[in-house]
Amino acid sequence: MQKKIGPKIILFTFIIVICFLWLFWILLEKYVDTENYENREMSEQPRLTVDNYGTFAEEYDNYFNDQLPFRNNLIKLNSSIDYFVFDRSANSKVIIGKDNWLFYDNKDDGDPIGCYQGNNLYTEAELQEIAENCVKQRDFLAERNIEFIIFIAPNKERIYSEDMPDRFETPADNYRVLQIVNYLKENTDLRVVYPYEELMSVKEYLDDNIYYKTDTHWNQIGGYVGAAALLKELGINMPSIEDDRIHITKINNRAGDLASMLHLLKELTFADFDYQVDGYETHNVQNLEEDFNTVFRYVADNADPRKLYVRRDSFSTAMAPYIGSQFNESYFRYSNTYSYEDFAEQHPDVYVYETVERLAYTLKDFSIQ
Repeated sequence: MQKKIGPKIILFTFIIVICFLWLFWILLEKYVDTENYENREMSEQPRLTVDNYGTFAEEYDNYFNDQLPFRNNLIKLNSSIDYFVFDRSANSKVIIGKDNWLFYDNKDDGDPIGCYQGNNLYTEAELQEIAENCVKQRDFLAERNIEFIIFIAPNKERIYSEDMPDRFETPADNYRVLQIVNYLKENTDLRVVYPYEELMSVKEYLDDNIYYKTDTHWNQIGGYVGAAALLKELGINMPSIEDDRIHITKINNRAGDLASMLHLLKELTFADFDYQVDGYETHNVQNLEEDFNTVFRYVADNADPRKLYVRRDSFSTAMAPYIGSQFNESYFRYSNTYSYEDFAEQHPDVYVYETVERLAYTLKDFSIQ
């Protein structure tokens, strides 16, 4: 008799909890965090039709899971227990490193760990394809008297390899972006900037970090070093970080995209800082437009007269203010919204293709047109 009553009590309790959960949600929804932190569209409520009757159950299950009451709170609780109690990640794309360092692992987004371990190397034929495409784009610009620069921002994992978990060991000596840089320099006359050595030098000199602990990107210090390396290639010298004129100030605590992927933005704010770098000539720079998904636009006084066009990814965000201060006019277009018409309308003198290391494979097939 007990065997029959037990499951009924459990089922009844479960139903009561679910019902009260929805009741509490109705009362408290406007006070609860419902923001989407997952960088994807949440599932919409499906409608049963002749076309989707076979997948309706799965679609509704996805919708129900995305709309679960107190979803963010439950995910945050689970992630907090994993991170602070068991020192493990609740998201397979986030690696828990040492001393609150987080690293990115996504084979479908440039495979940063494959780049770190050097197990996704290019063949000679692939390198040749990359070189041929880059030369083709350079020649197209040269016909229009436009300079062409390739800029590649190093992956965070390689810069802070000592903070990676021990199971990943030391970074490979030969790796994808190094193949690209060496091949282009040895087989073409393309202008390529990969500021790995500059960043490592500054990292040894400073006590402050140059990449965010909880983000995939470099911070304002790393952005300054990257900007200075690019500007040097363009004939513009910025003071080095070691220069007495340069002052670095901590602005505020913050947490980044990797913390967000763990649903621990507030909990990991203590681990990171934003910085301000001062002491270089700003030429009274003005930021006329700033939209991450479209355009950053700057004007400055009595700076370099060439008009700069940067086809960028997110790593330009920390570089743009420094670079923008050194040109009378500069324009930074996000690659996802790039178009030839937009480029042609700007009539630039310099065209920079900027990408992070893990996405450098885009050099094989990107096109000005």
